[in-house]
This record gives sequence, structure tokens and C-alpha cells, in this order.
Amino acid sequence: MAHIEDQPTSVYRLYTRGGRLLYVGMTNNPDTRFAFHALTKRWWHLVEKREIEWHPNRGTARQHEAIAIKAEKPVHNSMHAAADAHDTPLRDARSRLSTLVDEVRVEHEPRWLTYFGQRYVALVEPAFHEEAVENERIVNALREIDPELYARLSADD
Repeated sequence: MAHIEDQPTSVYRLYTRGGRLLYVGMTNNPDTRFAFHALTKRWWHLVEKREIEWHPNRGTARQHEAIAIKAEKPVHNSMHAAADAHDTPLRDARSRLSTLVDEVRVEHEPRWLTYFGQRYVALVEPAFHEEAVENERIVNALREIDPELYARLSADD
């Protein structure tokens, strides 16, 4: 597999129903990025339209993303929004973080996990998530088939 910097990378725009630009971003996997946004962005429910343009590599996409954010001023972007020289280290750090997140997502997917009643977003291997879903099905079946046994087993925790 090619290094992430050399892979085709998209610049995407997310719009409201009325055409207001909400966000501009870049990724090498739009479906996974959109799933992650759906879990983590409070404004995601406003997204009605998506536009995706592909670039030959991450560096080219990064340049187009920065130009689009500065020129089009999306509502929910902070990266590249300011063009002052003192902002460069922050923009570079955010860019590196974005690259790292994409590299991690090659083998992991964003999922909601519940821990002691609290929901958290986590990046997990698909096999881990599939096993957790299967275990949940087994526990729910046990609860329905033998509520007494389920209660006894639950009390042991």
C-alpha cells in the first residue's frame, strides 16, 4: 500500500439544504470520515449535500483545502481560517493530526462504545466491534430466555 501522503486524497464540502457551506475537509476515505463526523460533530444533522473532488496526493489536496477554507469561509472550519504568520505552527499541527487520524482509520473505524452507561467515541478494529455486537446479542437472548439466570450472572459482576 502506498504511503498516505502519496495516495489520492479528496477535498470535500458539506452544505445545508439551503446551500450554506458548513465545512471543508480532506480525507482519503470520505465514507469513513463522514461516519466519524456523524459521531463527533454537533452540526452533522444539518448536512444535506456533499461535494467531493479528488486530488492525486495529500499535499495537493491540502493546498486546495486551505485555499477553499480561506476563500469560501465555511461556518465550522477553524483550520486555515486565519492567515497570520503566527498561525502556521497550529495549522501544521492540525494537518499532521489529520494525517495521523487517516492513517489510524485505515485499519480502524469510529464506533460508539458504552462504558458504565456513558457513551464514548472510539476507534476500534472492525473485528472487535463485530465480536462486541455478537456478545450483546447473546446477552440479550439470555435475558429473554432465562431472566433468572441472567439476573444471577449480572449480580456476579
